Amino acid sequence: MRKFLILLAILPLLADEDSTKLLGRWRSLETSQGGIGAMLEFRKGGVVDFSPGAVVEMKYRIEGDQVILPPATVNGPEVKQTLEWSGDDKLRLKSADMSIELARQGSAPDAKVPILGEWTSSREMAGKMMRLRYFFYPAGKGLLLIPFVKQSGTYSIRGESIRLELPGHDLVEGKFKIDGGVLIIPGPHRGESRFARY
Repeated sequence: MRKFLILLAILPLLADEDSTKLLGRWRSLETSQGGIGAMLEFRKGGVVDFSPGAVVEMKYRIEGDQVILPPATVNGPEVKQTLEWSGDDKLRLKSADMSIELARQGSAPDAKVPILGEWTSSREMAGKMMRLRYFFYPAGKGLLLIPFVKQSGTYSIRGESIRLELPGHDLVEGKFKIDGGVLIIPGPHRGESRFARY
């Protein structure tokens, strides 16, 4: 009886530990052919924010005062943008037909490579202001996230199972795991969805 009472006492602590592993921001590892995926942010208190949107992994390189990005279209030319710095935390990417103002989020990971880190910007797309989030990682790896809308829902953890409820979406329920930094949750109907932190 005593062992049973001790087990009852620690079960909520184990559930809290599992939900703590989930806390933070995650993005789809698999996307549509057009680069559409999802972003999830698990917060304390069982609240989750869900955003469908563009999730685009890309390569980049720096040549002089330019950042070179992949082509915007299939078989198109590389995108070359001039880097214009306004201090350490403000950056403009400028080309002949566009200009993007970026603001650093958080601290610079490496002062010797100032472009590294997370940057945000706003841009009008289809008559709506969108928040763009650029990530420049070491070794020429980059990530662009554009959430289209944000919906808040709820989640709960019971042992190895997750229950995810979002308004207007089918219930997601079943086993989940975090394996090698990858979050794997069941799909709403079948299969599974994989996410990485960002």
